[in-house]
Amino acid sequence: MRKIAYRILEKTPAVVIVAVEGALMYFATGMAKTVFTQIDPLCAAWYRFGFLAIMMLAWRRPWRAAVRRTLPHTRREWAVTAGCGLAIVAMNTMFYLAISELNMGMAVAMEFVGPLGVALITGRNWRERIGVGIAAAGVALLAGMSLTSPDGGRPAIGIVAILIGGTMWGVYIVMGRKVAHTGSPLDRLSVALCIGFAAQSLFLAIPAVKGLFVPSKTATWLASEGGWGIVHLLLLMLVVSVCSSFFPYVIDQVVMRKTTSGTFSVMQSMYPAVAVAVGLAFGEIPGIWELAGVACVMAAVVITFSDDERAPRHGRAELRPSLDTAA
Repeated sequence: MRKIAYRILEKTPAVVIVAVEGALMYFATGMAKTVFTQIDPLCAAWYRFGFLAIMMLAWRRPWRAAVRRTLPHTRREWAVTAGCGLAIVAMNTMFYLAISELNMGMAVAMEFVGPLGVALITGRNWRERIGVGIAAAGVALLAGMSLTSPDGGRPAIGIVAILIGGTMWGVYIVMGRKVAHTGSPLDRLSVALCIGFAAQSLFLAIPAVKGLFVPSKTATWLASEGGWGIVHLLLLMLVVSVCSSFFPYVIDQVVMRKTTSGTFSVMQSMYPAVAVAVGLAFGEIPGIWELAGVACVMAAVVITFSDDERAPRHGRAELRPSLDTAA
């Protein structure tokens, strides 16, 4: 299976991998929004991240002697690993809070303040810089149109949350790439996620567990189904965690090794377009200006990746070690 995965990921363009990853991630996000009527969005984020941490621990088993030798040894390495985990948990928690108050496409677009900042700072050639500029215009247009027609709720809270989440996304790109270039990125990622989950649990563990057994007034099937309602919600959040967290973060560790930080950031700028497309399945119909914003984002991807064949030689040399450690 490892050899098959290696061949697929080696031959598949990074931009295609990220597009498929985005579609899976945002479809799961749409599913997660249906849970917000049953449990607080922050508590839903705790379950999503908790399942992710458990899955990574069961897979990587960092307590094994062979794995312990590959874990961080210096204070600097531990700081990078912890920073990656804290950035991931903050990014996801704030995103769930934001989409509970804002349209999903709007939230995804505004979240790009972080990655675009990283791309602007780390871009090394004219294609990346022009791509960042066009992507920024598209993201701004998408966000602006969403702000003119807020989808109810408390937009100010959603905007603040998504700006914090976007900043943490930028931190994750920087920290995550450092983790990706270690000898055992997935082992260190599993430890990073545990650190993030431990920090998140200090604030959300008690209200999240209480929310299952003492449903809010807005809860419908969670309250009416009794014990089966709890099972229903947990299974749904498990599926969401697998599709929107487990697969994407594992794939990111591979893609980050094939691209620069700036290229990776611009490549992910197709996410607003993917979110709008997935939103059609949940009844979100884009307007003409929203489609114009999507076109800008896609144009940025084309400009940036039309010269991307120069990068993979170094990336492919590093790709096999990352998969070999994923046994």
